[in-house]
Amino acid sequence: MPKSKRHPARRPQQRSPRTDHRPSATGRSGAATSRAPATGWRAALERRSAGPLIILHRLPSWLVPVLLAILLVAGLALPRPAQILLLVPGVFLAWLLSLSWPITSASGRLMRLFVVALLFAATVLKSTGTFGD
Repeated sequence: MPKSKRHPARRPQQRSPRTDHRPSATGRSGAATSRAPATGWRAALERRSAGPLIILHRLPSWLVPVLLAILLVAGLALPRPAQILLLVPGVFLAWLLSLSWPITSASGRLMRLFVVALLFAATVLKSTGTFGD
């Protein structure tokens, strides 16, 4: 008699060890990233970001983009004191940009930096009253 009375098809499958499928600095998927260990302020940033990243990873995948979109639209649509809402997506994206900087291609860095700068420029323009009042 088998050890388990459960049907073989219903037994939990053993998972094989996962390989890293993130794109490397060269942009090829599956290639190992050759990056020196972080030192100084970068190591401190990565160490302090570990806890919040774990919390973000445990959230539903749709929640963070939806919240950021709501804050973005609210910051742009509401009257002048609401420009503070634009800082939240800006700071969040700047934080992610700084964490992903070593493994992002030059064009990816430029595009992400442009988006963060655009968010901060919209915040400044909204606070001075020259944008969307």
